[in-house]
Amino acid sequence: MKDYLILKKICKKIFLVGSGNFWYEESEIGNDDVILYKIFNYILFLVYALMTLLEIMAALIGDFPEDEKSDSVTFAVSHTIVMIKIFSVIWNKELVKKLIQDLISVCEIHEEEYLMKEKYNIMKINVIAYFITVYGSAACFVFEGLRKMLTGSHFVTAVTYYPSYDDNSLLATITRIFMTMALFMMMLTMIVSVDCFAVVILIMYKYKFITLKNYFQNLRLEFEAFDIQENCSGEKLLKGLIDGIIMHEKLLRISKDIDKAFGTVMALQLCQSSGSAVSLLLQIALSDQLTPVTAMKILFFVIALFFLLGLFLCNAGEITYQASLLSDSIFYCGWHLCPSQFPQRRNLGRLVLQACAQAQRPLVMKAFKMLELTYGTFLLVIRGTYSVFALFYAQNQ
Repeated sequence: MKDYLILKKICKKIFLVGSGNFWYEESEIGNDDVILYKIFNYILFLVYALMTLLEIMAALIGDFPEDEKSDSVTFAVSHTIVMIKIFSVIWNKELVKKLIQDLISVCEIHEEEYLMKEKYNIMKINVIAYFITVYGSAACFVFEGLRKMLTGSHFVTAVTYYPSYDDNSLLATITRIFMTMALFMMMLTMIVSVDCFAVVILIMYKYKFITLKNYFQNLRLEFEAFDIQENCSGEKLLKGLIDGIIMHEKLLRISKDIDKAFGTVMALQLCQSSGSAVSLLLQIALSDQLTPVTAMKILFFVIALFFLLGLFLCNAGEITYQASLLSDSIFYCGWHLCPSQFPQRRNLGRLVLQACAQAQRPLVMKAFKMLELTYGTFLLVIRGTYSVFALFYAQNQ
């Protein structure tokens, strides 16, 4: 499937979940300036904000049992970060539109069918797996709420300041059910509008470098197919090389747009994954009264956090790796096979050297222009999280 169709499909889903129109073509998806859509958008995010505020109040001043208190802290921190992530993407909507347009256009005519299929399959696997982990975690919270209800307590998933723990009135029950529905809707908005959107952009960007690498390799094959004694073959190689260098420069500029549009999202996810994971793992390690469902909901939550972080950092690390392979492809594009009588052979050699020098500069995706998004960072976060967990666990023994 072409990038145009993939991103258009995603933008349609983003529009449907109330986050606005991110598509760069006017009137193709929908108008987010319509009054009814704006009302829907405002109500939706007002509910999210109200739920998050009540969770923060429950964490700070609420009077709840230990298990619900810990859940309120977990949700308060996580949902605050989720809200910031969502608003950071919406705030950069115009930049995202430009990013989508640029990402679709660069290398578009040189994309190969088998790479498109491979890319689309990887995207589907990543998105479906993340969807399962997130809603698996949410389902565990629902099961835990049902278990409490069956044991004589009340049903609860998202712990909010209102209703209080002792309030079992009809209004309190309706509020708890409504907050559960809001929680599931918020997760859908987060998945579609932010997390999977960013993952798809990173995967697509990675495959642009693979396409460009194949383009330079094909230049040599095309050059060798010509009679190398003819000047037309050299002219074709020179033109192809210049086109490839222009595409490479466009890709490098796109990396800055990705950083501006999604850098905040990835940086916050890094902080959330490491910080929340320590807190959640300590709950499992130090609590003596954990039920299997409670343990499952915590484990699913931790898995979801690190799975998303892995999607961000590993795909960003793969971008760095694929970009590093370009210099060899450029150097072996066939320029050295040009006959010595070709009038621009010397200029061609200089152009190749300059392009190789540019490609050898490591393209490292960053968040906040400080945090490197690489495989190494992912492993470092996992090791650091375990070290902090082990330290706190030892102190509490």
